[in-house]
Amino acid sequence: MKKIISCCLAALLLGFVLSRTESGTSADIHYENRAIVLLYHDIVGETDPRAGGPSTLTGSRLEEHLRMLAKRGFRIVAMDEFVRWMQGRGTIPPNAVVLTFDDGYESFYTHAAPVLKRFGATASNFVVGISTDLYNPDADPHMSWEQMRRLKREGMGFYSHTYDSHRTVAAAMSAGEQPALTSRMKLARKGRPESEDEYRRRIVQDMEFMEKRLREELGEQPKLLAFPYGAYDEKAVQAGEEAGIELFFTIEEGLNAPGSRFVKRINAGEPYMTADLVWNRMKTFFDSSKVR
Repeated sequence: MKKIISCCLAALLLGFVLSRTESGTSADIHYENRAIVLLYHDIVGETDPRAGGPSTLTGSRLEEHLRMLAKRGFRIVAMDEFVRWMQGRGTIPPNAVVLTFDDGYESFYTHAAPVLKRFGATASNFVVGISTDLYNPDADPHMSWEQMRRLKREGMGFYSHTYDSHRTVAAAMSAGEQPALTSRMKLARKGRPESEDEYRRRIVQDMEFMEKRLREELGEQPKLLAFPYGAYDEKAVQAGEEAGIELFFTIEEGLNAPGSRFVKRINAGEPYMTADLVWNRMKTFFDSSKVR
C-alpha cells in the first residue's frame, strides 16, 4: 500500500511540475529590483462603437492581459509601493508590474475597475482636471470626483495629467498646433506671442492647480504627473519641479530602476495588443539570462 501511495504521490508531483513548466510557471523570475509599468487609456464594451479605435481595448481583452500576467508570474503592485521604491524608501517583489491609465475616462469606473477587481488588481489613472470639473457634451464621458473617491477606497489611485494642458495650442514659434505643456502659444487677443515668463507661469500654475484639486477632492497623496501626449522638455520638467512633482510618467518604453524621476511605460492599450503581443513586448526589456 505504501508503495502504491508513493507512486501516486510521485506521479502527482511530476504532473504538477510539468503543468507549471508548460504554463509559464508563477515561480519564474524575469527580473528583480526592476518594474514594468503598462499604459492603457479607454476600456469599452464589446459592442461599443469605439471598440477597435485608437488607444481602446475591450473589457475582455483587458481580462486576457491580466490572465497572462498572472500565468507568467508577474506581481501587480500599487502606486504608493512603486513610488516608495522609486525613491529608495522601500522594496518591490520580483516581476513587479504597475498598471496605469491616462485621461480619466468614465470607462475606467464602468468597465476597467470591475475587471481589475475580479483579478484582485489595482491600477492608477492620470486624470485631466478640467474634464472632470466642467462637463463637455462633445467629449467622451470622464469620471466624477465621487467616482474616483469610491475607487480610491477600493485601492485605485488618481494623479495628474495636468488641469488644462491636455490640448494643443497655436504655437508661437512654429506653424500649426503643438502640445500646450511644451509650447509658447500665440495670444490672439493681444496680437503677440506668449513671453517665456508668461509661458512658465501658465504651466506651473496649471500643475499647481491640478495638485490643489486632487488634494481637495482625494486627500494628501504623492504628486505624480503623466505628460499629455508624452511630450516634455527641460522647461516642462523644471515647471513640474517648481509645482512639487515627485515622478514624471512618460511614454518611453523600458524597465524602471529606482532612483530615476522619469517613469517608462509600455503601451499595452492599443486594440491590436493581444496578451501574447504584450508578453512579447515586455520580454524585449528583460535580461535574457533570466527569461525562462
